Amino acid sequence: MDDLHNLERMRDDLRFRGVKGTTGTQASFLQLFNGDHDKVESLDEKVTEMAGFKKALIISGQTYSRKVDYNILAMLAGIGISVHKIATDIRLLAKMKEIEEPFGKDQ
Repeated sequence: MDDLHNLERMRDDLRFRGVKGTTGTQASFLQLFNGDHDKVESLDEKVTEMAGFKKALIISGQTYSRKVDYNILAMLAGIGISVHKIATDIRLLAKMKEIEEPFGKDQ
C-alpha cells in the first residue's frame, strides 16, 4: 500500500515544466510576445493543460528537473523492491510446499 500511496502522491504532485527555456525562465517567450507577460502565462497554462498536467513549475532549472527525475526513479525502485520481495516469497513458499501451482491433467 505504501507503493500505491507513493505513486499516487508522485502523480498528483508532479508539475509540468511548461513553456520555459533552457535556463528555466520564459525570457525567450516574452521576446516572442513583445514583452506581453499575460500572453506568455496564457500559453504556459494552455500547454500545461494540453499535456495533461494540473500545475506547472513557476521557474525551472536543470538541477530541479534532475531532482524530479531522481524522485520518480526512487519511487519506481521502491515498487521494484516490493515486486522482487513478493516474487521471492512466493518462490520460497512453493519450494517448501506451502503453496502450489495448480496443474491441469495435460501439463
